[in-house]
Amino acid sequence: MMQEITLDEAKQIWDQYVPEKQVWTDDWEIRVALCKGYGCKPTIFYDGKNFFPLQYDSENNFYTIIGGESVEKNYLTFDPEFMKTTKEIPENIYFDFLENKFDGCTEGFCPQFFIDLTNMESIDDYIQRFSKKHKKNFRRACKLFGEYEFRKEGNLEKIAELNKKMFGEESDFNNETKFCYELLDRDQRTEYWSIIKNGKPVLTTQYFFSNRTMSVCIWGVDKEYEDTMKIALVEGIKLAKSRNCRRIDFAPTYSSWKLLYRLNTAPLWRYKRGKIPESIEIVDYGIPRDELEKLRKIGRL
Repeated sequence: MMQEITLDEAKQIWDQYVPEKQVWTDDWEIRVALCKGYGCKPTIFYDGKNFFPLQYDSENNFYTIIGGESVEKNYLTFDPEFMKTTKEIPENIYFDFLENKFDGCTEGFCPQFFIDLTNMESIDDYIQRFSKKHKKNFRRACKLFGEYEFRKEGNLEKIAELNKKMFGEESDFNNETKFCYELLDRDQRTEYWSIIKNGKPVLTTQYFFSNRTMSVCIWGVDKEYEDTMKIALVEGIKLAKSRNCRRIDFAPTYSSWKLLYRLNTAPLWRYKRGKIPESIEIVDYGIPRDELEKLRKIGRL
C-alpha cells in the first residue's frame, strides 16, 4: 500500500534509485531546496517498490517530480504501468525531463545537451565533428583571439553583471531562474572560472562538479570581445579533462550555439495524466520544431 513518507526517509530511497550522481539536480538536498525555494510543497509516496517524489504546483493544480522545471533530467523510480492506473497517487500529474520513454510519453521540448569526453583527449578530437570549413574557422578564431588567461576566479555577482549586459531583460538574473544559481553559489562543489584578457574578465562561468561530470550552469560574457565562447569551449574541455570528467553537461534549454558547436544530444520525454492545462505547452526553453527535425535527419536524436 502506498504511504506518504518524510523527506529524510525519501533521501535514502532516492539514493538507491540514483546512486551515481551526475548532474547537479541528481542531489536530493538540491531538489528539496528547489522545491521549497519556489514555494512548492513536497509530497513523497512509496509502497516498497514504486517511489513517487512529487511536488504540488498550486498555480496549475498538478503534481510533478520534485525539483520542477529546474531539473536537468528525471528518472523512472516507479513502474510506469502501475503509475498509469493507480488511484493511490494524485490524479493530475505532469512529468517532464524523463530520461527513459514508456508508452504514453511524448517528446520533450528540448533534448539533453552534453559533451561526451570518453574518447577525447583534446579540443582537436572534439572539432573532428565539425565540417572542414568550420574546423578552419574555429582554429583561426581561437588564434586571432590573442593572449589571455584562464583561471579560477570570479563570482556570481560578476556573472550577473555581464549576463544582464548581454541579454538585458531576457537575462536569467531578471527572473526567478536566478534562484538556481544562488543555490549553487552556496555549494562547495561549485567553482568559478574566468577568461582574463587585457587585465579584466571577459567571460566568467559557474561550474558544478559531481563525480565525473562537470556541469556548465551559467556564464556572463563581455560582448565587446568576439569568439569568447570558442575559447570557453576549449578551456572548459581542458578543465573537465584535468578533473578526469567523462562528461560536460549543459542545461536542456535551447540556444543556437549548442547546435552550431555540435554538442551531443539525447532525447528527453514528457508524460501527463488527468487535467493538465494547455499552458504547459508554451515554454521559453524549447528547441524549435525545425531544429528537432534536423537533429533526427542527421541521426543525433
